[in-house]
Amino acid sequence: MTHQITAALSRRLLLAGMVALPAAALLPRPVSAQHAGASALLLSLADLHSPYARLPQLLGEIDRIRADSGLPVAVAINGDVFERGNVVALRSGGAADLEFLAALTLRGPVILNLGNHETALVDDMATTVARAEGLGIEVIGNIVDARRGRFFAPASTRFALGGMRVGALGLAPTNPFVYRAPVRETLQFLDPAAFAADMFPGVAAGSDAALLLSHAGVMDDRSILPGLPAGSVMVGGHDHLSFQHDGESAPYVHGGSWGGMLTVIGLAPGMRPSVEMRAVSPDMPGDEGLADIIAAQMGEHLTDEERAVIGESAVARDLPASILFATEAVRAATEADVAMLGHTTFGQPIPMGAVTRYDFDACIRFDGDLRVAEVSGAELARILTRANQHRATSLDQRTGDFVHAAEIDIDPAATYRLAVNGWTAMNQQVYLGTDALEFVPVEGLSLKAVVAEALAAS
Repeated sequence: MTHQITAALSRRLLLAGMVALPAAALLPRPVSAQHAGASALLLSLADLHSPYARLPQLLGEIDRIRADSGLPVAVAINGDVFERGNVVALRSGGAADLEFLAALTLRGPVILNLGNHETALVDDMATTVARAEGLGIEVIGNIVDARRGRFFAPASTRFALGGMRVGALGLAPTNPFVYRAPVRETLQFLDPAAFAADMFPGVAAGSDAALLLSHAGVMDDRSILPGLPAGSVMVGGHDHLSFQHDGESAPYVHGGSWGGMLTVIGLAPGMRPSVEMRAVSPDMPGDEGLADIIAAQMGEHLTDEERAVIGESAVARDLPASILFATEAVRAATEADVAMLGHTTFGQPIPMGAVTRYDFDACIRFDGDLRVAEVSGAELARILTRANQHRATSLDQRTGDFVHAAEIDIDPAATYRLAVNGWTAMNQQVYLGTDALEFVPVEGLSLKAVVAEALAAS
């Protein structure tokens, strides 16, 4: 019955989109001329995390691209469709997310590579795979079901698009701690670089175009990229970064997070894939049918406490500026010289105007304690070279996980008080490049409470 309801609503969404296409085609966002010669377009999304503020806009943008280009399209979702921190998604079982996925299947083939958040709302990866396949989505990934000794889904696939055979291989992150505790014992992981080296040549050899969907993270991707064959394209995920890199044999793109970016990839036999990244914002025209479904879900599942306004934002902030607002709140509350917060602790930017508890939780995904440590100026300067990687200009400057921090003048001979959230302290080798700092919890302070207080006072 659930699938029948989903299919019926999705048909309604498609019809609404078809009606809107002629008007939408006039909007000033034409498909880039850089895709000249393409036989088809692959539209790539990554790390969606139930972005209800942007899902209708994503669907609207996809329909505008279809109308403007006149080319057949497929959609590749590179992991992390769902977000447990979105209480509407959690309480509804991801009803709006599933409607979005079902609507995509009416636009063209949809490929989903399994990431670490596919079990955000359920306690078995196999359940997510079955639900997606029931919607007509082709699921791939190299995560092994440890209970059965086989993949949860095929690691690769080949599908028809625009007269081409397009091959795709999926990779997943291997750190068990990025998966929810209830599912970890059911998962077995394979080394991404070795797996890609073994499997991707065969996927590419039988295809007119080949796609490597990697949710393994930037560091693994950096080792894989040089070995990719000509005519292929690598799509990264997991690290919530937005950038593209022109590898010698294949382009590489990391397509953002929380619905803020849509990547358009032009494909044709014998052609190097073309890549275009398109920003998506909540103020863009969206699919009205999906917007109505999301509004209805929010009306049903949000409590009065979650609808309550906890502060006002007088300015519009992007995500980096929102995180810097949080780091300043943490610095002030802990009486530190500088504060650093891990980038994937955050999701959507703080919206301008009234900020509800629901909005706030979409910005700061995870709560936790605050900790401080003494650090030399020389060590602090070294740590800051790894911070703010959203500004990096080359692939070798990117290490995957990183912290956001305000820029300060540093005396190498001085000693500084550094504040971080608990997750960053526990994973300091990854985020800060050291494991030598002795962090001490600050009694009575937590990340969300400190930032909420600063927002209420702003």
